Order: sequence, then C-alpha cells, then structure tokens
Amino acid sequence: MAVVEMFDRISSALICPPAGNLAAAAALGVPDAGRAGSQHWKYVEALRQCGADVVTVTAAEGLPQACLIGNAAVMADHLAVIGNFSDNSPRQGEQRGIAAALAGEKFLKFVTAPGLLDGDDVLRVDNHFYIGLSDRTNQEGAAQLAFFLTEFGYGVTMLEPPADAALRLNAAATSLGQNTLLVREELARHFAFLTFDKIIVPRHARGAAAAVFANGAVLLPAGYAETAADIRKTGRPVIEVNISEFEKIGGTLKNLSLRLPKTAAQAPVELPRRENSAAAV
Repeated sequence: MAVVEMFDRISSALICPPAGNLAAAAALGVPDAGRAGSQHWKYVEALRQCGADVVTVTAAEGLPQACLIGNAAVMADHLAVIGNFSDNSPRQGEQRGIAAALAGEKFLKFVTAPGLLDGDDVLRVDNHFYIGLSDRTNQEGAAQLAFFLTEFGYGVTMLEPPADAALRLNAAATSLGQNTLLVREELARHFAFLTFDKIIVPRHARGAAAAVFANGAVLLPAGYAETAADIRKTGRPVIEVNISEFEKIGGTLKNLSLRLPKTAAQAPVELPRRENSAAAV
C-alpha cells in the first residue's frame, strides 16, 4: 500500500475553542479565560499563516479540556483513529464531535475498551508512528492503533513507559523533516531515535520540544529563544506562539489542533482489502 510522503504538508486543522469553564481543568495554575481566548485566536492565525484551513469543532458542554483536541485522536494521511479515555476520565465525550467533523474526510477507526489511547503518546515521523505506553495509553490501545496503522501501510514502534511518568512522547519530540528531530535532552539517546539528526532541547527548556512543523514552518512556544535560534540556523522559519494559559491545563502547540495532512490527489490510494474490527487485535 502506497503511503503519501511529505507528512508535514497540512491542508487543514481542526480546533476547538476554549470553554468558559477552562479553569476547572487547572493543573499547573489557574488559566485566565480571557487571555486564553486571545492566545487561542493567535494560535489559529499562526496555523492560517502556514497555509492551513481551520475548521472549528464545537465541544459538548462541561468539557473544559476539549480545546486540547489532539489528545482525542491520531491522524494519518487517509486515516483517523479516534482514541479512548478511561471510564472515569472527565474527558469522556470529547471524541464524538471530532468523529463527526472527520466523517467523510478520513477513514475512521475507533480504539475501544479495554484499550486506552491518548494522542499525546503518539509521535509521527514521516511514515512511521512511535507509540509510547503510559497511564493514558495501555498495551491494548497501542495494539489496536498499530493494527489500524499497519493496515494502511505505516510502520509502528512501541516504546515502554518512560521513567518520568509525566513525559508524553508527542510533547517530547517533533519531526522537522529531512531526518531531523527536535527532541528533549532526556529522550535524545533513546535507541529508537539514534539514527536521526537532532536539535536537542535542554531540560530547562523542555516545553520547546512540542512544536508544530507545518508546510515548512515551525510553530514554537514563545519564550524559548535559544531553541528558536537553533531551528533558524537550519533554514526553517519559526513562528513563536504564546500558549501560557493552555500550558496550565496540559496544553501544547501540538494538542491544540488536529492537523490533516495534504493527501496529494494525484497519488492513488490502495485501501485495505477487508474491514477489520478492533476486536481482531
């Protein structure tokens, strides 16, 4: 099965505006709703500056973290896998709006119980996906995702839970194309990433690793001048975006949107020969 290359070429991005009860999700401080709204608008403008059409998903009432839309799904070129939160997670219900928005745009697959899958635990590098096991992504959920991805021709590597339980794989590294990773210092020597060229993010600037590489530009969290300079030295333009209010609820530039890859219309797409359910994993 042929897989479209140039995964960083995005056509559109799904976003979910911050809810009025954003403060209910406070973890690292209480976010200011007004400031969060302004920061979100500027984030959307940065996506548009990169050439992405922005599609708004409206969340159900009472879901303060729904704006972190990237946690709820994993995107491939012609495939979207809707994740699964634990039964007692306050984020249950976020997936419905995302699935509705993607219907007709992607082949939809769903991770089902007992599988758990959080999009923040999944890192895409070209046509390969790295799945990090964690308290939010279990072996069953990872296996279901791997099954769906391999059916569409992608490579998959599963990684054991990190020593730092708070580390989310997709927030710890970003592919910048051309075999280059922007990666946190503590992950840089991991066996799975030894063959990559790296821009290493020091521990004191770890938030800078959760960047967005879109249509040749790098969206970077504001406040990391050293990392921004290192990226610019490689010839990649950098757009700095302040998301300080979202960082208080576990937000990153990555999980504030679901980016839909540009799937070259000229490229023929071979579909799976049969329909498979998650139960077959």
